[in-house]
Amino acid sequence: MQQLNLLNPAASSIPFERMTFPDGQPHLKLRSDAITPDEPCHITARIANPADLLLVLLAKDALDAGDVGPVSINISYLMAARMDRQMVPGEPFALRVVADMLNQAGFAKIRIFDPHSEVSTALLRRSEAIGNEVFIQDCIADLLSPGAPYWLVSPDGGALKKIHKVAQFVGAEQVAECMKMRDVRTGQLSGFRTLETDFKGQTCLIADDICDGGGTFIGLAALLKSKGAGTVAVAVSHGIFSKGFALAGIDRIYCTNSFKDFEAVPEHVKVFEVERYL
Repeated sequence: MQQLNLLNPAASSIPFERMTFPDGQPHLKLRSDAITPDEPCHITARIANPADLLLVLLAKDALDAGDVGPVSINISYLMAARMDRQMVPGEPFALRVVADMLNQAGFAKIRIFDPHSEVSTALLRRSEAIGNEVFIQDCIADLLSPGAPYWLVSPDGGALKKIHKVAQFVGAEQVAECMKMRDVRTGQLSGFRTLETDFKGQTCLIADDICDGGGTFIGLAALLKSKGAGTVAVAVSHGIFSKGFALAGIDRIYCTNSFKDFEAVPEHVKVFEVERYL
């Protein structure tokens, strides 16, 4: 199978050049003599912004023009996945808009690394989610010595759908379920709570899909440490970190480069290559 790797050009069997025109339009050019007609092709890409989305659609069009076989795609990060419904009147259902464009492109298969919710795969035809279980397993291996006790922490109700599957995969014996309240109009968080009463100085690993500003994890760290937690670490499949890596109360951060490549990170942060999980 031919490979067009927009994440890692060195791993692409089809060489390409990407550029941006003076008006801001992204563009790419595939080396035509490296395209094999009728042979299936697989694209690896992130869709972190509108330019990424357009680049993926342009790549699919160029491959179709080269008469390749069925084209599949692995997406490390899907833009608009968090807007998986109309939040308040007057706002768009952004994920549906993005899904409609990808569906129109006619991919044979779409696989998404740890999408925010099942709505992504419901909207995208011929799609499936890639779980984060192996990623969390890697984080645990880095964070803890073998056999050390720890708590796997679900940050909110939305994450409960995934946390028990992860716990079974990694063999976690202690799972803490947390809750919070979010004002959908302002984004303000409040009401952090958990039914656990004493973490007895043990390490707590909060597992979630995305860290943007980090407010959820700051609030959870305060809650967990007030109930006797020792080290509090967070593992997120997609690291945006729009307000930086300084999250009060968080001692260790794990993420992948699914959303962006990091030139440098602080000592308490570890970034795993997302291609390992695709």
